[in-house]
Amino acid sequence: MAGGGDELEETNLRIATALAVALLGSIPLFGSGVGQAATSASQIGPKCFNYKATRVSSTICDYGFELPFSLTGYSRGGSSSLSYTVQCGNGTSWPMSPAAIDRRVWYKRSLTVRGHFTIFGAKDTLPAASHCQASRGKVALLTVKLRMGEGVTKTSLAVRLDSSLPWEG
Repeated sequence: MAGGGDELEETNLRIATALAVALLGSIPLFGSGVGQAATSASQIGPKCFNYKATRVSSTICDYGFELPFSLTGYSRGGSSSLSYTVQCGNGTSWPMSPAAIDRRVWYKRSLTVRGHFTIFGAKDTLPAASHCQASRGKVALLTVKLRMGEGVTKTSLAVRLDSSLPWEG
């Protein structure tokens, strides 16, 4: 049974990461204001990385576990644009460089948010993530982007991945 140990090790790593994400529960990802400076980046949890720029925040997470997720937050002072996508990446290091992320988007959802909101992830993210895993050496990535609209003074977003959450619909 050659290579079986590598597959077991990879499975154990994925399970450990999923449990860590689930235990963290709701991870505050974005707290952006109008006065933000140039791009900055920070790690916000296991296999999740947050990128901030002026009026835009985005987070990329390893989505290999295909867990249901929720996006909760607010857009103060007006409406903002919230989108999430599933793409494939072929990098081995984390955080993954933008060059290692495939340009093709396998799933995308965009909506306008205003005030306090909670959005549940769509089940259609599952086939997209499965596609990435079926491609040898690729990992599914969930990218969430919150872009402040005109007049918006502050935004906040928390992403929660948890098997007990419902899917949209």
